[in-house]
Amino acid sequence: MKRIRIPLGAFALSFSLVAGHPFLMAQSGTAAALSGTVTDATGAVLQEATVTLTYMASGAQRVTHSGLEGAFLFLQLTAGDYRITVESSGFAPKEQPITYQGTPIHLSIVMATASAQTEITVNATNNDPTEPTHVDITPQQIDRMPTESVSSPFSSLITMTTPGAAADSNGSFHPLGDHAEASFVVDGQPITDQQSRTFSTQVSLNALQSVEVRQGAPGADVGDKTSMVIVAQTRSGLDQRRPHGAITLERSTFATSTWSANVGFGTARFGSFTAIDALNSGRFLDTPEVVPLHADGNAENFIERLDFKATDKTSFQLNGSLSRSWFQTPNTYDQNALGQNQRQTVVSFNVAPQMLHTVNSHAFNQANTWVRQDKIRYRPSDEIYSDTPAYLQQARRLTNAGLRDEFNYNRGRHNAIAGVEFKHTFLAEQFAAGVTDPAFNSPCLNADGSPSSNTSITDPSDCAAAGLTPNSAFLPGLLDIDLTRGGTIYAFQGSTDIKQVALFGQDFIKFGDFTANLGLRYDKYNGLARNHGIQPRVGLVYGATPLHTNFHLNYSRVFITPYNESLIIASSSGPGSVSEGLGATDSAVLNTGHRNQFNVGFESSLKRFSLSGEYLWKFTYGAYDFDVLLNSPLTFPTQFRKSKIDGGLVRLTLNPTHGVNGFFTISHVRSRLFGPEIGGISFTAPYSNVARPDHDEGLAMNLNLRYQFGRRGPWVNSSYRYDGGLVSVATPDIATVLQLTGDEQQQMGLHCGSTFATVSAPLRSCSGSISATRIRIPPPGTENDDRNPPRIAVRNTFDLSIGEDNLIHHENQSLGIRAEVVNLNNTKALYNFLSTFSGTHFLTTRAVTVGLRYGF
Repeated sequence: MKRIRIPLGAFALSFSLVAGHPFLMAQSGTAAALSGTVTDATGAVLQEATVTLTYMASGAQRVTHSGLEGAFLFLQLTAGDYRITVESSGFAPKEQPITYQGTPIHLSIVMATASAQTEITVNATNNDPTEPTHVDITPQQIDRMPTESVSSPFSSLITMTTPGAAADSNGSFHPLGDHAEASFVVDGQPITDQQSRTFSTQVSLNALQSVEVRQGAPGADVGDKTSMVIVAQTRSGLDQRRPHGAITLERSTFATSTWSANVGFGTARFGSFTAIDALNSGRFLDTPEVVPLHADGNAENFIERLDFKATDKTSFQLNGSLSRSWFQTPNTYDQNALGQNQRQTVVSFNVAPQMLHTVNSHAFNQANTWVRQDKIRYRPSDEIYSDTPAYLQQARRLTNAGLRDEFNYNRGRHNAIAGVEFKHTFLAEQFAAGVTDPAFNSPCLNADGSPSSNTSITDPSDCAAAGLTPNSAFLPGLLDIDLTRGGTIYAFQGSTDIKQVALFGQDFIKFGDFTANLGLRYDKYNGLARNHGIQPRVGLVYGATPLHTNFHLNYSRVFITPYNESLIIASSSGPGSVSEGLGATDSAVLNTGHRNQFNVGFESSLKRFSLSGEYLWKFTYGAYDFDVLLNSPLTFPTQFRKSKIDGGLVRLTLNPTHGVNGFFTISHVRSRLFGPEIGGISFTAPYSNVARPDHDEGLAMNLNLRYQFGRRGPWVNSSYRYDGGLVSVATPDIATVLQLTGDEQQQMGLHCGSTFATVSAPLRSCSGSISATRIRIPPPGTENDDRNPPRIAVRNTFDLSIGEDNLIHHENQSLGIRAEVVNLNNTKALYNFLSTFSGTHFLTTRAVTVGLRYGF
């Protein structure tokens, strides 16, 4: 058992910051819902003003009093309509309606005598100098945005609303040029492990109240996977004096059925929120063919949140969830002909208690603890040789336990946070593999350049005698597990544990129109590798008040750690190791890395719209990626010497105007990896000294427009997405493409003149013009892994959803109907092709969903 040591002085410092020093403000997902100040007409603060907040749906009220500087604070609010009432002796009372959508609101309340007017102004949260560039996803968007991934709607929501999120298959997305360097923070609980469907189970949209996606410079409160930080707040039953919820039934193309229900109820002190959903689909995962083959799957989720306000200042929260999914690995035509029947199950649970204590109107403390587990089992076909190109079996268990305590403070010129975080991760892995396709790793090539299926030859030197050509891509290490050439199945089992601790502190100090951001974070990692890192996070914000705009400049040092998925196998090296047994071209223990990141940008908030822009540079030493095993769904982490990423992001948000609102995003991100590989396990040829990985995408755009007829009338939601195309590493030139199988060639739409490749008739030569409809292959002699790599073809997709939530309305009950169409223009396009991370996958072709919703 490995031990992690922390200096006693560090604990003492952390305790002094967390327990009492008035120094510190919410960054990592604390529900700092509604705050404000009360002043008179001259600007003098009013103390002891009574502030009453009424939840209109139930009439529940919360009461507080303004403090020494006229400040007040309400935490843990449910999204919806409120009325705020302010009363102070000698002044006329003031009432104002407020709509809370899950993101923080700050109010400036000016009180006057009974003969004068009073006003309340709401400061736009996206113009807060303490916030990085971010996207606020509202409850309306969570509910009404069409989803392009039935199995991972949360990831799809982020991709369709956030600039710099490159869409990948099976609900994955590449944040700002990185592979999976994203963190989720759910009600203060940090989750840095991968959350796509094939690795884990995402938080259900059915349980979410709001989402904030942070793309700017990371604050000191977040570490490790910081390219994109997704902060989610779940729904609560507090203040709901009668049960309130909905039941939804939906039916979609590909025999997809969805059922979901949620209900919240409670008093001012106790609340319960429950969400249940179930899904069954004939296209659960994205498929390697346009037509889904062997693609059935189902998923079930149960989420429960309990709230208890022990006193007016102290509350407790308990989040619990249990999820299970079963799904088939989609087949190619070749695999389907052999009867391949590979399946996977994912079982996840999470238990996360929280305590929130309000010290006063300026400060509060939040403590989170949790235990989370993902249990993955990948099952092969019953018949070994039904699986191609390999027999594969895997079982993984990832258990993460942790605690986090943070203290937030906002007073005068200071807006600060400090805290401590500890995580302990337990990993267990089982794995078995054997090559079943004689052509997959053949020592020889046929005269047309295709791999030979002659199993009697095991050495390239014997090819000439058989009239064949030696295969330069042959991996001799795979002979021991090549079942077609006398090899045996390789089996592995291992376990380990990883400890991580972090201390952090950050203060935003205001000096006139300038705000200085001073942050420091310390991380210590004790896993298969051991290391630590001190990370300054500093910046400067200038507030141009006449322009309603903030300009910022930031520098961040980030300590990064390896992916936990398949980490034990990927870190093996030396004689008798997994890498040697699997014939990997290279392997080494994955170490920690570090990043220097620079951000410059602006955030502007006007009456009708808000505009934000960001440019970023990321220089990473010890950058991580993934390598796929034998063109299968099983992937393993790998590490490169360094990477360079830069990119620009712009988002224009139209505030609700006469029933119309929406947004437009545009981004351009460049990602470059520099060899050699220094860690992990690799089954493919080494990258060039510098190359674009298959998560590099140039131009990408999102456009969304929504219209609401009246307050409760029908609504229309339309979305457009442009994707410039991920890099297609496996198709550098025509010569390489001509050696692919007929199935692979037809997937990419390869054609010589008007003759297209088919599964049974591949193209092996072409005397005329040759190209592919779904991949851009550089002309002969022009391919460059860095400056002119092959890419997936540009694609444009349109989505549309319409609904009427009050088709029938009686008292507190309603019946609604809705319909949505994903990929309305029916574009037949690829996410990726023979990707080193995930293989080949197509976008969903046109899919129609209709549903009924009963609200109560």
